[in-house]
Amino acid sequence: MTEDLRFTSGLLNMSDAARYLGIPPETLRRWARGDESGGPILHALPPADRQATVTFISLAEAYVLEALRDAGVNPRKIRPALKRLQKEFSMEYVLVARELATDGIDVLWDFARTREGEGLIEARTGQRVMREIVEDYLQYLHWGADEFPQMMELRRFHPSKVVVDPHRSFGQPFFAGSRTRVADVAALLKAGEDPEVIVDELGVSPEDVRSAARVVLGGHAA
Repeated sequence: MTEDLRFTSGLLNMSDAARYLGIPPETLRRWARGDESGGPILHALPPADRQATVTFISLAEAYVLEALRDAGVNPRKIRPALKRLQKEFSMEYVLVARELATDGIDVLWDFARTREGEGLIEARTGQRVMREIVEDYLQYLHWGADEFPQMMELRRFHPSKVVVDPHRSFGQPFFAGSRTRVADVAALLKAGEDPEVIVDELGVSPEDVRSAARVVLGGHAA
């Protein structure tokens, strides 16, 4: 059987993945490594001697978990709910299931009303609102014929279109219009290169340069 890079190849370290997703690094590490409330939620690689432990699938899982958190789900209460979802969908990787915004929300909503699921969903959150928020996030994931994501757009870079595809650019985020890696733009900016020169040399747009500065460097390009 051919190795599936989406599941087996480490693309990013925790700090970079957190930055690209807009999630606090310590939160992402807790999701990937587990904490006092339970084991890992994400399917990241074990640390061992490698730094790039975030696979494409675990990056997508973290992105969807952030969507659920934004929709009012408490990640610290999610573990038993994920087991319920795994049973309902007969699928281990339920966080990246296409049905999560539809059938999955129904399952979470019902589970939150059981004794085991108490505290899973904020009281102010409505079921329809949850569904709409998760659907908005999921439009940035692109699924393959096997029903697993094969590519994702990083919504934090909007209006620039930044893509993560494990089979292109060694899995590093790149600007769709030019295939230029985000990290390469950020490195030149950090070195003090003029944004106009970067636009000319790398074939990116001025908006792409500003997006790299904002997300990766936490600032703005001139």
